[in-house]
Amino acid sequence: MRRARLPVRRIIPLMAVAAALLARSPAAPDSTTRQRHLPNGMRVVVQDNDHTATLVMCALVHVTALHEPRGKAGMRHLVQNLVARADCCAGEVAAAAARISVSVAPDYVELNLSAPAESLAACPDLMRRMLFAPAFTPEALAAERAALTRSLAARDEVPAPRALGRFYECLYPGVGAGDLGAGDPATVAAIELDDVRRFHSESYLPNATVMALSGGVDGAVAMQAITDAMSGLLPGAMPQQAPEPLPTVPGVTRITGNRDTSIYVVGGRALPLAAPEYPAAAVGITALSSGMDSRLYRALRLERALAYTIIGELTPSATTPSAFVLVACDPARLDEVVGVVDDEIARIVSEPLSAAELRRAKRYLIGRHALRKQRNQDVAHYLALFELLGGPQGFRRDPQLAGEIAAVDATAVTAAMRRVFEPTWAVRLEGRQTAQAD
Repeated sequence: MRRARLPVRRIIPLMAVAAALLARSPAAPDSTTRQRHLPNGMRVVVQDNDHTATLVMCALVHVTALHEPRGKAGMRHLVQNLVARADCCAGEVAAAAARISVSVAPDYVELNLSAPAESLAACPDLMRRMLFAPAFTPEALAAERAALTRSLAARDEVPAPRALGRFYECLYPGVGAGDLGAGDPATVAAIELDDVRRFHSESYLPNATVMALSGGVDGAVAMQAITDAMSGLLPGAMPQQAPEPLPTVPGVTRITGNRDTSIYVVGGRALPLAAPEYPAAAVGITALSSGMDSRLYRALRLERALAYTIIGELTPSATTPSAFVLVACDPARLDEVVGVVDDEIARIVSEPLSAAELRRAKRYLIGRHALRKQRNQDVAHYLALFELLGGPQGFRRDPQLAGEIAAVDATAVTAAMRRVFEPTWAVRLEGRQTAQAD
């Protein structure tokens, strides 16, 4: 089963990505994590988990939004959907009782294979074939191209994805968010089979891939099975990224909507996961806009009942790092909402958090680790993610971040918030007021 393709997926489920990402504590005492660098450049991380009878293999291929050919926005998403069809080995996937899911992020494309633990022997070979020897047919391309074109065309019909899309186009023109919602229906519709095959052969390389496994299997056996399946792949020349696009001039972009909801998005370019200031930025965004103890929740919901939805997100990307606050409200209250949000941002970049606010934000971040440790898919994903984006420490940096968060002080938070919000870009989507709807 694939992960949802609709761009609205990123709005609600991802609002606590930064919090969850930073909150993971060290692996359970009875688990073992192994790492191996294969001769072809692939990195493999395996973690035992005696408390489950399943396994998840996660592959992150370092093909970023800046690798995507200009004029073919949506190529990564289309190719990844074709990979996930598993047309090259559909019968074997079914025999292994495996499930497939995919996602697209600014820094990578992701393929997950979930299966019973007794299917371990089959899974590494299935992953190798899907990733590096897929079957691309005209019929499959036509089906996936049509589905992706429809989902991208529907993106602008929902206020929040439309506002976020415009916000990211201001931050990273021509690249956007670089995730499932990035792409252009017209360019996707024009992508041909030769384009797909060329992009795949140039980008899906073992030396651009991190493979992780979590599950109820013997870690040493799993590591050897992955090594045997993947070592015969030949490395290739890593493709060049396009230059990072310059942002538009900071300021407010106004657009109109056709629904009775208004959206205000404000934020800026932020910090990658490997940056030393990242924990302080995560604490600041949490204190500003995550949870019922945040400043914006109190100001917009508890004190004045102005907003439907309040979201704060810090994207831990090395390609399109960003942070934003998104608020949805009644169109008649938009001016008030904008005033409150702007005032709170001005305050957090100039005034240190109180001791109580700092303590609550840290607890919110660190306290989320238990939820994320309960699912093999999350464990495998974050093993691979930190190995890819965590800097020289790789996956080992993940458990250290809880301590880094605990050590953050109010001065560091203020400095990080200045870096995020000075300057700022904002999108103000003005929905139709109910009285004007008829």
